[in-house]
Amino acid sequence: MTMKTFEKLTDAQRKELKKGVIEVTGKAMNRTALGVVDAIFTLYPNITFSELKEMLPDTINPSAPKNFKSLFRPHSDRMYGVVQPGSIRKECEEHGLEINSSHFIKEDETFKTSDGVEVLVSKVWETADTQTKENDLQNLINHVEQYGIRVTKVEKNIAFNKGGYSLDVINPALLQVVQNPLIEISLPQEPKKTFPWWILILLLLLVAGILFFATNGKEKEETVSQEQTVLPIDEPEEESNISPLDEIKNQIAAGENTEGKSVSFHEILFEKDSDVLLSESELYLNEVYQVMTDIPDLKVLIIGHTSSEGDDNYNLKLSTKRALSVSAHLQNKGINADRLSTEGKGATSPVSSNETEVGRKLNRRIEFVITDDGIDNN
Repeated sequence: MTMKTFEKLTDAQRKELKKGVIEVTGKAMNRTALGVVDAIFTLYPNITFSELKEMLPDTINPSAPKNFKSLFRPHSDRMYGVVQPGSIRKECEEHGLEINSSHFIKEDETFKTSDGVEVLVSKVWETADTQTKENDLQNLINHVEQYGIRVTKVEKNIAFNKGGYSLDVINPALLQVVQNPLIEISLPQEPKKTFPWWILILLLLLVAGILFFATNGKEKEETVSQEQTVLPIDEPEEESNISPLDEIKNQIAAGENTEGKSVSFHEILFEKDSDVLLSESELYLNEVYQVMTDIPDLKVLIIGHTSSEGDDNYNLKLSTKRALSVSAHLQNKGINADRLSTEGKGATSPVSSNETEVGRKLNRRIEFVITDDGIDNN
């Protein structure tokens, strides 16, 4: 669970969290609030609606402006809040109210929690609250610092943009810790005094090896000799198994222009409907990291792709966040951010049919496109 993972953070990690993991930038107050909620879903992708309300209590933004003849304070006992469930749409309709006046409702401005609840973000933020006279947006900014969200008011062209704000990962190492529930976050403990199991395994392997060579050594030698004599002399040699990354690496070493070439990884996997990397992706991400380490001038564009299942806007957003997650992972391993750029294409560039499960799996991929190979081609 998201909050349980957050609660497991050490004091040192909580201190780092307050310095910021994701930075939100934007000019308008309401768009900044929308960006804060987007950042929370980016940092805590498995959050439930109850956890979201616990993280963003209604007391942060208690009352709607007086010109709203609405369901909220000061016209009722219900607080306006930061977020409301999608069911508020029906209530507004029943009372003859325009939901668009009080909440963001466009497809790319709404969210969905891991337990399937639609989330609408409050659209109006005042410098002086109707009732409390407090700056509610500043209250929100101050409140979310404890969860790793840092907010500025300077618009920048970084990471990815949506509706007048942008998000940027500023602590990729802590992002991986918070996002991945498989990572065990705990204080050091005294090791249990148990028999070293690896010694037992080593002894068993040693005994098995002695028995094998004592009983089958001679027979194996004869068998190998016979196998060598029956191989057809005209059997073609196997082609060398060079990975696409090694091939590109060799081309760069030979001075060939590789800019624009791409390599796709279907094996870089994420949790379902999430940008959290699965542990089995590490092997393939290490390959990319090694090539970028060996070629320090290499720059790549990381493109996320999805299958056609689901809404187009959702797929575009998910693919963008997955590309960003891969970028953060590589930054965490030591690759400079200026060597990495990201893009999400959703389901717009399939490489196979989306009519079959096999085809859909092929379409879900991370693509690396070389934007600069460091070779002067002039």
